[in-house]
Amino acid sequence: MRPRFPPFSSTPPASHTRKILKVGELTSALRTAIEQGFNEVWVEGEVANLRIPQSGHCYFTLKDETTQIRAIRFRSYIRSPQFLPKEGDLVLIRGHLTVYEARGEYQIIIDYMEPRGRGALLAAFEALKERLRIEGLFDDIHKKPIPAFPKKIALITSPTGAVLQDFLKILRERETVLTTLIVPVPVQGENAAHEIAMAIAKINRYAHLHPIDLVVIARGGGSLEDLWAFNEEELARAIFQSKIPVMTAIGHETDTTIADLVSDLRAPTPSVAAEIVARAREMQIERFYHVKEALNGTMQNRLEQCQHRLHLASRLLMAPQEGIVYFRNMARQYLHRHRVAMTRQLERCRDKASRITERLHAKSPAALVAHAHQKWERLSDRLSLLGPEIITHRRNHVAITVHQLDILSPLNIMGRGYSIAERLPSRKIVRDAAEVELEESIHIRLHRGSLLCLVKEKGYPF
Repeated sequence: MRPRFPPFSSTPPASHTRKILKVGELTSALRTAIEQGFNEVWVEGEVANLRIPQSGHCYFTLKDETTQIRAIRFRSYIRSPQFLPKEGDLVLIRGHLTVYEARGEYQIIIDYMEPRGRGALLAAFEALKERLRIEGLFDDIHKKPIPAFPKKIALITSPTGAVLQDFLKILRERETVLTTLIVPVPVQGENAAHEIAMAIAKINRYAHLHPIDLVVIARGGGSLEDLWAFNEEELARAIFQSKIPVMTAIGHETDTTIADLVSDLRAPTPSVAAEIVARAREMQIERFYHVKEALNGTMQNRLEQCQHRLHLASRLLMAPQEGIVYFRNMARQYLHRHRVAMTRQLERCRDKASRITERLHAKSPAALVAHAHQKWERLSDRLSLLGPEIITHRRNHVAITVHQLDILSPLNIMGRGYSIAERLPSRKIVRDAAEVELEESIHIRLHRGSLLCLVKEKGYPF
């Protein structure tokens, strides 16, 4: 059936029946109505057009097969998700609707967001794990030692679950004498991580009034979604900032959460955590008994030794003559040992003195003089034998050298008719007739005597 519309009329209605609004007034009224009617909504959809500027706010479009809505997550929300959504992620968000008046667009302001599907949860888990690892929250250097003999522990767990009863049962069966402070918290759901983090902070804040040696966070097994509260950043940082050692016992042995990685010790299961706490005290008690037995044994040995010494002393007191004979024999033995030692020492001293005497005799002045005199006589005899021979050899050598010099002497050459001509006054030897001028005086040295000549003619051999 087609809807009926009033007929079109070009005549406006009477002025007293119409209320004219400005665009801003209408938008503001719509905003008030939408914010009051949709102050909390849960919406599931796919992330599109994701944009994260430097301000840290997150802007994107949440869409399904047919429609879409603009979504904003402000950085100021401390309960924000542990992961950054990516383009195409399927998410579940909680927020309230509002209207952006400048454009007249309605949008949803997010105060909680979580990934949908196991794949998205694993991606968020790995992203947070890597970020906290880079910050150093998992490093062993930050791990606090678990007390070996805890007197009071704080058990953070669900008050209605089987974990609490199993934990207390194991402590009772082991007859462990310690105080257990039960801190009830939700271990699953939206606010679970925040409640557990607040419990840890409260225990640390009042530690000076109610000292706690160890904090144990326990929860039974479950799916990844059930254990997701223990993968939130707020709880991880609360565990890291705790001044009291924290032990986690979450799920089964194959379940590993972010809280397990940050904690000071991870127990595979809550039952194992109770066993660790009980065993620590049992080991200390067992060690105490061992020390007690060792001390008793030592005291017994000392007592037996004292009794034996007392028995010997009493025997000596009862028979003084025997004591005199004993000490006399001991004195004789000591005297004999002393004589033997002195004899051996005297023999060693005599041997040493004999060796020193021999060395001194070998190095006495008389022995050295006799040795030097013998050496001098040997050298004198050798010189007497070799002296004339050496002199004759040297004379022959000198005669040969003189003969060779005589042969090479210029005077000997001049004796065969040669002469030496010298220019005057320089006394420069003349080797070529061209070196002198006619009527020049020259000095001629002969084998015997010399001549002063005047050059009258120059000639050259043909």
